[in-house]
Amino acid sequence: MSISGAMQTAISGLNGQSTAIGYISDNVANASTIGYKKVESRFQTLITSSSAQANTHSPGGVLNQPYFTNSAQGSITQVSSTTSIAISGNGFIPVSKQTGINPATGQPIFETTSYYTRVGDFTQNSKGYLVNSSGYYLRGWVVDPVTGAVDTSRTTEVQVSNLLDAPVATSKVDYAANLPSNITNAEGELPATLPASSIPIYDALGNERTLNLIWTRVGEGQWTLEVTCPGSTPESFGPAEVQFSGEIDGEAVPAGTLSFLGSDGGLNGVVAALNGDASFNFQLDFGHGPQEMRLDLGSFGNNAGTTQYAGDTLTLNDFHQNGVPQGTFKSLSIDEDGFVSVTFDNGNVKTFYQIPIAKFRDPSELDRVNGNAFVATPNSGAAILVPSGSSGAGSYVSAAIEASNVDIAEEFSKLIVAQRAYSANAKIITASDELLQETINIRR
Repeated sequence: MSISGAMQTAISGLNGQSTAIGYISDNVANASTIGYKKVESRFQTLITSSSAQANTHSPGGVLNQPYFTNSAQGSITQVSSTTSIAISGNGFIPVSKQTGINPATGQPIFETTSYYTRVGDFTQNSKGYLVNSSGYYLRGWVVDPVTGAVDTSRTTEVQVSNLLDAPVATSKVDYAANLPSNITNAEGELPATLPASSIPIYDALGNERTLNLIWTRVGEGQWTLEVTCPGSTPESFGPAEVQFSGEIDGEAVPAGTLSFLGSDGGLNGVVAALNGDASFNFQLDFGHGPQEMRLDLGSFGNNAGTTQYAGDTLTLNDFHQNGVPQGTFKSLSIDEDGFVSVTFDNGNVKTFYQIPIAKFRDPSELDRVNGNAFVATPNSGAAILVPSGSSGAGSYVSAAIEASNVDIAEEFSKLIVAQRAYSANAKIITASDELLQETINIRR
């Protein structure tokens, strides 16, 4: 019985070591596969009968079961593609698998099964979808590009087909300058008018227009402002009174800072309040309907905006307007928070999706499918989708890919051990066979 038991045990050893060599070959073959997770051997004893109390033991054997290193991190490498992402830490990227094409729309049809992967080398295909090298489509939460609100109730395939960005009409101009307090005209008298400050703005169709600010000093700390805009109806606004220094509600303001804005000729100044907003409101019309405008000069009693200090010329410190012309698609990127954003050549950046990270109770129990992807099982638990870096999930690394977690040197070491163990088991079978032959020959 021991001889036949030895032979059966050795056969199980052959099976176990051949399985181990199969795992090793799979690992070595995928050593360069992006996001691949190696499979390791876990040997378990098979016992038929064993008792320390009875001082007996019968040969059993061995069973080799796979252990999936789905949570083991591979090295992360930076790449030039701004749509490639890697996960540093736990979690998986949610993806979809295409099953066909809708003949009516020409758009892909997707399986209802949810897939997950660590293969993050996504590129944009001809229909605007982000697809990795294994053919899986990236999924994410939809983001409102205007409000930035994220809809976390469901995920959908990431498709960016917004190749044009609509123009935005200018509605606000921030202006910061120093008006020279001792400027006079050629005769050394007042009034004295400064050269116009010209600021480019945009109308509702994205056409560039010019807003001219004309300052005239009329007295000590007293100025008028006229605004002109060729092409608008009307073209000229003001002049409206502007005062520096003085008082606001009986409280002195610092010298050289705004204290009063008047209203005249369609140029409407706001009521003065210490440290309150100092701005003029007016309305342009380039034939596309009224275009409300606000000219922000800073704050009353504050030197951060428009001031009147010593000097002979106007010093323009800063200006900014919030309009943009029409933009065309420039680039697409995914950042560390998983936000998928489009940059347009007009400088606008709009976000359309956020890619969550899928967590599982036991990632090692996920089932593997072709293309280095995974599906959930009862043992792994359902996927929990969370933002990058939250709730114990890993974090996205932008413009990066995760390499295979296979160590070639380690695999060769395991191969040598498995090969020798396989040979040793084969020797045991040979020896057991010879012993059986000897037993049979006893009768002769």
